[in-house]
Amino acid sequence: MSDEGETVRLDDMHFEGPELDIGVPPPSVPYADHEDWVADALLEANGIPLTEEGVLEALRTQENVLLGAAAHAAGRHGYSGAADRLREVARGPDDYAGVEAAFALARLGADEGRELLRAALDRPVGPYLSPLLAAGDAARLGDPSGFVHIREGLGSDLHAVRMLACKQLAFFLPFEGNPLPDGTMVDARAQLERALADPDPGIRAQAQAQRPAG
Repeated sequence: MSDEGETVRLDDMHFEGPELDIGVPPPSVPYADHEDWVADALLEANGIPLTEEGVLEALRTQENVLLGAAAHAAGRHGYSGAADRLREVARGPDDYAGVEAAFALARLGADEGRELLRAALDRPVGPYLSPLLAAGDAARLGDPSGFVHIREGLGSDLHAVRMLACKQLAFFLPFEGNPLPDGTMVDARAQLERALADPDPGIRAQAQAQRPAG
């Protein structure tokens, strides 16, 4: 009901949100650079300049997916002037943006970023998506210990969890056979085959994009 007592229909109301329809990275973009491309494309699609000033302003004013994209872009473009704001985001309430900010700090050379990624690995998969993202980011930085979360995530009943776990598999292929904290080994190839057999065609396609040639 409105203040005047009139019924307001939801389909008569106009909701505005961020522009998320950005397509997919072109074939010329290597898989390891897909998330860099996505972050830049999201910011540009929403009128946010990819300059250091534009990204820093987005870090101050945006939330949710655009906050995460801004954090990712700050690390990708080496915007060291954003480091203080990245620290705030990394310790803030946004689970997704927090991990993106931690990875950005690590890419800027701050050991604090690696520590924050390791802290994210202590969260349970399911209630949080951040352990899966942090696992992939840590692997890109040379630490495959989060693979236990990837294996767990691929067995989830939740599509979003399986998809995010699948997206990280390529970063663990160089660590095939490495020992993990739970006493198992990194079996990224076996988990990639598992994802290729997933009932969801989107997850199968995501796995196929990471399949090594030959």
